[in-house]
Amino acid sequence: MAVDRRRRIPIEERREQIIEAALEEFGHKGLHGGSTVSIAKRVGISHPNLFRIYPTKHELFVAVLERVFATIEREMLAAGERSAEAPLQAMSDAWGGLMERREIMFMLLQGYAASGDPAIRDIMDGWTRGVFERIEALPGVGEDVAHDFFAAGMLYMAAAALDLPARAGKDAWAARFLESGS
Repeated sequence: MAVDRRRRIPIEERREQIIEAALEEFGHKGLHGGSTVSIAKRVGISHPNLFRIYPTKHELFVAVLERVFATIEREMLAAGERSAEAPLQAMSDAWGGLMERREIMFMLLQGYAASGDPAIRDIMDGWTRGVFERIEALPGVGEDVAHDFFAAGMLYMAAAALDLPARAGKDAWAARFLESGS
C-alpha cells in the first residue's frame, strides 16, 4: 500500500511561499478583498495552517507590506545612498526596475488604499516619512528636490499600475506620458 507523503517544508520556506502568494492576492484585491482561502490554495496548505503561520489576515497583509518596503530599501534607497555622484539618478534607475515588477507597485497602492485602517495608516505614514527623509538627507538634495522626486516616483507607480511601459510602443499617449518630465 503506497502512502502519499509530502516533503515537510521548513517554516521559513513556507512563510516565503505565503508572502509571494499574498503579494499577488492582496496586490490585486487589497486587504479587504483579498482571500486567505485563495492564498492557502495557491500555497497548497489548508486554511487553518495558514492561520497557524500568520494568525490574522491583517498580520499577513502587514508582512507583505514589510516585504515590499524591504525590497524598495534594498534595491532603490540603498542604490541612491551608494552613489555619491548621482544618488537621485541611481534611485530613479532602480525604481524603474521595481516598476517592472507590477505586484510591488500594486501592493504599495493597496497599502495606501487600506490607510482607512489606523494601524495600516501608521505603517504607511512611517514608511513614507522614512523614505522621504532618507531622500531628503542625500547630499545636495534637500526638502524641495526630495518632494519632487518622491512625487514623480508616485506618479510613475501609477503608470506602472496602468501598465503604461508595456503600452508605450503602440500608444502615443503612454509614450508621451512616460517621456514627459524627464
